[in-house]
Amino acid sequence: FTMVYLGTYDLISSAVKEKRYQQSNQQQQHLPMQDVIMISSFTGACAWICNYPFDTIKSVMQSSKKKQGVGNSSLSIDAAIRSIYKSGGLTSFFRGMGPSTFRAMLVTSARMIAYEKTLQILGG
Repeated sequence: FTMVYLGTYDLISSAVKEKRYQQSNQQQQHLPMQDVIMISSFTGACAWICNYPFDTIKSVMQSSKKKQGVGNSSLSIDAAIRSIYKSGGLTSFFRGMGPSTFRAMLVTSARMIAYEKTLQILGG
């Protein structure tokens, strides 16, 4: 997850910086906060959407331990996938994705705002 959103954030923010400062003939500076918020929200949402089915499988595997009440045993990955698919097809892997994606957008925006502000303070 982190690799996806940090990697795409870096690619997009670099492209936006280059385009913005190339047009104005100014020395490259930090992006305005509204750009940071937009780019980080987008990359956070993309990363979470890519990761969500895997998180669903993990959650089903973890919750199966509690239901079985037996030590450390849990569903295997393939059993978890079959169970999720059986409960509603492919859409079952994405159930609840909307609120989770919104949360990811807020979290990644907050992280990247803090990161960019820290870079500005430290002179980077």
